[in-house]
Amino acid sequence: MKLLSPLPLVSRRRGFTLMELLLVLAIIGLLMGGGAAVYSGIMDSAKVTKTQAKLGILGGQIQLYSSQKSGKLPTQSAGLQALKASGMIKTEEEVTDAWGNPLIYTIPAKRGGEKYDLWSKGADGLENTPDDVGNWSSDK
Repeated sequence: MKLLSPLPLVSRRRGFTLMELLLVLAIIGLLMGGGAAVYSGIMDSAKVTKTQAKLGILGGQIQLYSSQKSGKLPTQSAGLQALKASGMIKTEEEVTDAWGNPLIYTIPAKRGGEKYDLWSKGADGLENTPDDVGNWSSDK
C-alpha cells in the first residue's frame, strides 16, 4: 500500500514575497534618483543659457541706444533704466536673470567687457564667483 503525503509535491505561488516587493521599490527609487540628478543639471544649464541670451539681447539694445545718442552709452547711474526710459525695454523681466535677480550694468568695464560689463551674479546670487554670467570671455 502506498502512503500519500499531505503536502503537494509542487506548491503554487499566489503572490510576491515581501523581499521581492522591497527589491523592486529600491530599484525604482534608484532610477528616479538618478533621473532627478540629470534633470537638475539640465535645468541649471538651461538657466545659464537663458541668461546669456538675455545679455546678448540687452547688449544689442545698448549698442542701439548708443547709436541713437551719438555714441554715448548709458551712464552708470542711469544703468539699464535708460533703456526702459527710451522704450527699448518694456518689462522688468527683460532686465532680470533666469534666477529672478536684476542684471548688473557697470561702465567702464572692469571684468573684460568691451566698454561696459553686463552680467548676472548667477545661481548663488554672490558677486565674483565662478557661476557669474557676463558679456566677458569665460576664460578670464
